Amino acid sequence: MVGITGKLTLLSVAAAAFVYAQPSIDSGGVLNAASYALPGLANSGIAQGSMFIVFGRNMGPAAIQIVDRFPLPTTLAGTSVRYTSGGVTSDCPMIYSVAGQVAALMPSNAQIGAGNVAVTFNGQTSAPSPMTVVKSSLGIFTRNQAGSGPAIVQNVNSELDRPTNALIDAARPGQVMILWGTGLGPVTGNESAGVLPGDLGGEIEVLIGGRSVKPTYAGRSGCCAGIDQVVFTVPAGIEGCYVPVAVRTGAVISNYTSISITSTGKNCSDPTGFSAADLEKARSGNFRVGSVVLSRINVKQSVPGLGTLEIKTDVGSASFIRFDLNSLLASSGEAALPPYGSCTIATAKSESPSGPSSIAGLDAGASLTVNGPKGSKTLTKTAGTIPGIYTAILSSGTPSIPGIPGLPGIPGLPGGGGSSGDYLDPGSYTITGPGGTDVGAFSARLTIPSLLTWSNQDAINDVTRSQGVTVNWTGGSPNDYVYIIGTSVAQSAKVTGTFTCLERASVGRFAVPAAVLANLPASESIQGVSTGNLIVGSSPAGEAARFTASNLDIGVAVYAMASSKSVNFK
Repeated sequence: MVGITGKLTLLSVAAAAFVYAQPSIDSGGVLNAASYALPGLANSGIAQGSMFIVFGRNMGPAAIQIVDRFPLPTTLAGTSVRYTSGGVTSDCPMIYSVAGQVAALMPSNAQIGAGNVAVTFNGQTSAPSPMTVVKSSLGIFTRNQAGSGPAIVQNVNSELDRPTNALIDAARPGQVMILWGTGLGPVTGNESAGVLPGDLGGEIEVLIGGRSVKPTYAGRSGCCAGIDQVVFTVPAGIEGCYVPVAVRTGAVISNYTSISITSTGKNCSDPTGFSAADLEKARSGNFRVGSVVLSRINVKQSVPGLGTLEIKTDVGSASFIRFDLNSLLASSGEAALPPYGSCTIATAKSESPSGPSSIAGLDAGASLTVNGPKGSKTLTKTAGTIPGIYTAILSSGTPSIPGIPGLPGIPGLPGGGGSSGDYLDPGSYTITGPGGTDVGAFSARLTIPSLLTWSNQDAINDVTRSQGVTVNWTGGSPNDYVYIIGTSVAQSAKVTGTFTCLERASVGRFAVPAAVLANLPASESIQGVSTGNLIVGSSPAGEAARFTASNLDIGVAVYAMASSKSVNFK
């Protein structure tokens, strides 16, 4: 048996081994500190003079330690970071350190090219992690501190009045704005000794809702090493709650973020989302939203040996959730669509979930009921998720396979019987809820018009990202909006990119620009099937059926009709 002294000795040894465990860097864990652009994306390089973050384990102390004065040290709380690039190895000035995350400054004189980063903590050094040093690749800081959603941009009202842009503190057309980021490029001098403000010049443009704006200043801030400011003026003629904003430095485009713009008042307004009156309710602290969506999805999938398979599915879904105000301001919200004629793009690790940073579900009853021209359907609570989520397959079918004759009685095959994705035909629908512990009873009415047709769907198979892509459509209600959503997965790098564009249905076409597709990873092929996908769909704008219920700030019912097909983004 081990005596008490032996046990204490073993515990001491174990504790020491834990304290001095070798640091490790996560796969693809060296990222721009603002954009978090993932390896495999065009904007993932670490710029000279930029702040970058290393994610991993055992890299620093349990409690975060932050540098609070110049000169910036190369060792902080036992943590140091070294980079190797162009055959040169050197220390990086430290910004902060904690066990799972370290921030440092890439020296402005770092050699451009492929290299690596290693972290040392208490004498133990990690294995090197690959990264690439570039001259410039700006990342824009965001409210959610993850590189997506609303940007950290100040509305300049006066020298002393510069609030951070928000849904409830929107900018005005013609207003001067200050955008914060890191990665504009190198400076001359020793930045670790003190701030080096100054315009960096170069080929820089701000993309606001797809429009190009020349900044009046683009360079280091006067507050911090490695932190940049881009000063620009909001152009006239574009408004919305989630106006896309990105910055091009040379040929590299930053992460896409958003700002809020309105010509009246402080609250923004969207024809496809929140109104100014809706957001006024959110100022109270909690914002309770109920949404019901009736969707038809027509999917075409190219499969080697079988040709193009097609299946149509009708789906009903509903969510009843509560945001706190800060989470709403930081997240993309429930209706984060760009203004008409513009696009946005988001990227993430393929295995990572997405969505608002903090929500709470609201119980609206045991189930919801949909009544339409073809009878009644029930939306049931989704097990294992937050309360307030309801779903149902309203109708579906098996794939239609080219060359196979009709088989009577099998839905989805030519000549087959049954209901194959045809419940949500044009007509009037009523959605009712009995009420639950959080939300009262309600009844919502919704009319589905003639359906939209994606007219050049069959012609789009390969998309060259540097050339963009144009989609055409016909039919549908002229008052609807049309959304174009493209997704591409780089399975090898575990990176997914998704762009969303918006246009009025009456326009009939939309050209997705190369500037949006530039940050989309190239599609790959899994057993002959592309990991890229393109969706064209429609939904009502401004005519969404609002409904009321006790303890609900907003209730809205909409339809969404979409066609989807596999596409190869090259």
